[in-house]
Amino acid sequence: MKCRFAPSPTGKIHIGNARSAILNWIFCQKNQGEFVLRIDDTDANRSSKEFETSIKDDLKWLGLNWSYTFNQSSRQHIYNEKIQILKQKKRLYPCFETEEELALKKKSLLSSGKPPIYDRSSLNLSDEEVEKKIESGIQPHWRFKLDHENIGWKDIIKGDVSFDAKNLSDPVLIRADGTLLYHLPSVIDDIEEKITHIIRGEDHIANTAYHIQIFKALESSIPSFAHHPFLVDETGKGFSKRLGSLSIENFRDEGYENISLLNYFLFIGSSSNIDPIKDLNEIVKKFDIQSLSRSSAKFSIESLRNLNENTIKLFSYNEISHKLKNIKSNFQKESFWRFIKNNISFVNQAKEWEEVITKINNAKDLNIDDNFINTAVDELPEDPFDETTWDHWTSKINKKTGLKGKDLFMPLRLILTGKSHGPELKYLLPLFDRDEILQKLGKI
Repeated sequence: MKCRFAPSPTGKIHIGNARSAILNWIFCQKNQGEFVLRIDDTDANRSSKEFETSIKDDLKWLGLNWSYTFNQSSRQHIYNEKIQILKQKKRLYPCFETEEELALKKKSLLSSGKPPIYDRSSLNLSDEEVEKKIESGIQPHWRFKLDHENIGWKDIIKGDVSFDAKNLSDPVLIRADGTLLYHLPSVIDDIEEKITHIIRGEDHIANTAYHIQIFKALESSIPSFAHHPFLVDETGKGFSKRLGSLSIENFRDEGYENISLLNYFLFIGSSSNIDPIKDLNEIVKKFDIQSLSRSSAKFSIESLRNLNENTIKLFSYNEISHKLKNIKSNFQKESFWRFIKNNISFVNQAKEWEEVITKINNAKDLNIDDNFINTAVDELPEDPFDETTWDHWTSKINKKTGLKGKDLFMPLRLILTGKSHGPELKYLLPLFDRDEILQKLGKI
């Protein structure tokens, strides 16, 4: 089997098309298939190498790899061969209506309560009339003549889907300037590369009806199709493709783990629970395309953040240490990771905790009683500290002052971190020696 992902390099890759990429890739992983990356850059005016590079970088960061990649812009000769075949079969025919004329036809049909379907008037032109128009300088656009029959397929996600071709307009495949619309190069490439499964968004369902007939006209086998529903926001509205905050690049820059995004986008809107998973093989094993819902799934940035937070907790220090960048050497150790991992949503927040820990807070500014400070100093155990030191220290302070609970722990937390809440302090003390704690207490 063989799948492909075919982004247009006209912008950053966002959650919608990234989900299509992930679904195609993992479907291949699950079925020992081949995953191909096709760059749909036939729109020369909007496509750019910068966006192409960005898309590839984001896919690689997500962990997706492909057998090979190619650009549609380099395959015009292949398209020209197939175009000639379709013209010879009379499946491509020239049309000369202007956009204004087509708009008037559409308006007239709608006003009379009829579907806005192209009337095929150009098929009434004789060869001589066509030649005369071209000689006069009028360049035609080319439509694909649909066979008026039922077009149906068994969709892997949607189930049985069918269209009556009589209710569809013959699609334009070639513009008057000679540029190709999406349909033709897409189908030709799928034929040339022997693509067996096409997984894409549900906005392509009508396109698939056109494509099936193009496959047939070119006497090629028809792939299996799966159309996944769109993600919507928590109000049920769709996302704009140009919403930068939902680009994969933005999620990466914020500090999300790629495994969290893979996990979330694969199982959102499915019958499977979205549980934190750190092992890609486990995700592949769990995935079943049949579990995807036929209806739209609500994307929640809060849910994704919580998933990332809980996924981080699964990582051991050895698995995460290479990501603890720009942290002082005395915090590059397992005890620091145990201290922070249950209180961060992103690994890059480790830097914030380093700054919290190393900052010296003035006890007077925190309104902490001098007698309490002196008692804490007197009862501070000798170093080295370990994870039992906190209980030993607070127990001795309790015996001397009678303080307990919040009255005992909050002043120490404020002195040591400057925060009223955070990680368990038993994991904090092993990060310091005795002099560093005394400095925090204002005694050095």
